[in-house]
Amino acid sequence: MAHRFRGKIVVVTGASSGIGRAAAHEFARRGATLVLAARSHDGLEAAAAECRELGAEAIAIPTDVADEHAVRDLVATTTTRFGRIDVFVGNAGLFAYGLFEQTPTKAFKRIVDTNLYGHLHAITALLPHWKQRGEGTYVLVGSIQSLLSAPYQSAYVTSKHAALGLIDVLGDEFAGTGIRFTALLPSTIDTPIYRNGANYTGKNSHPLPPTVSVQRAGRAVVRAAVHPKRYRFVGRVQASLVPLQYVFPGLFHAITKPMVQTFALRGKGAPTDGNLYAPADAGYATDGGWVATRRRVTRPLLVIGAVTAVAGVALRARR
Repeated sequence: MAHRFRGKIVVVTGASSGIGRAAAHEFARRGATLVLAARSHDGLEAAAAECRELGAEAIAIPTDVADEHAVRDLVATTTTRFGRIDVFVGNAGLFAYGLFEQTPTKAFKRIVDTNLYGHLHAITALLPHWKQRGEGTYVLVGSIQSLLSAPYQSAYVTSKHAALGLIDVLGDEFAGTGIRFTALLPSTIDTPIYRNGANYTGKNSHPLPPTVSVQRAGRAVVRAAVHPKRYRFVGRVQASLVPLQYVFPGLFHAITKPMVQTFALRGKGAPTDGNLYAPADAGYATDGGWVATRRRVTRPLLVIGAVTAVAGVALRARR
């Protein structure tokens, strides 16, 4: 796959940090011509410069995907300059910790506008172009929480569930054509999202372990573009919880809230809107610095999870 994307035009949203930035690096190594989009001008320019250092042509177009006109301009500018779009990676996303009653309605809507309507805006602008060409690939960067419940994340989970539903429908409607829709569902990835996101809990924000490296997620985005399939997971431990939610729903829903309270929300912190309304200018770019400490929290998590699962099965057997 060393030069698989040579001559291909790839657009990546949310490219200034996290999975988007890591994916841009991977596409650059494989020869793609890149159009990078995000709200952060400085972060975006830095990401484009990194891709050029890897030998790729890359331009930065500051874009807020919640703005329909901005997304239309992104697609139009790219097709005018390069003639086409081969792959569009819908990765831009916002995040917030907070019980439903703690989360301001304005913040909830802002997250849905980005995490759901951002994809709607992009696909609406792309389809006329792709139908004329007869081909194109849309990679939705969703989340394991596109399928799972997660207390304290009502806005994020709602938006991710809805976006996956959209991609599922489009995958069915365009089956058998050259227009392909695929969903990447990462588990907890070591990105700045937990440092930069909103938090209304009064606790400090941490990723729910185990944490997977952002480079691994970036490579998975490329694989999804090369070999699109309905769902592609990143992170085996949390992906294993998907069948648990349906096979043992009582057990799954009994452990989710305590897990978040124990591992993801620790220590006192002031409520914050984070980067909902303006890009964050934190020192973290691609990763969030969490992987270095993941073993310290992963091992107890696995022990507790195993004990809980065994206890749940034993309880069901007794009944």
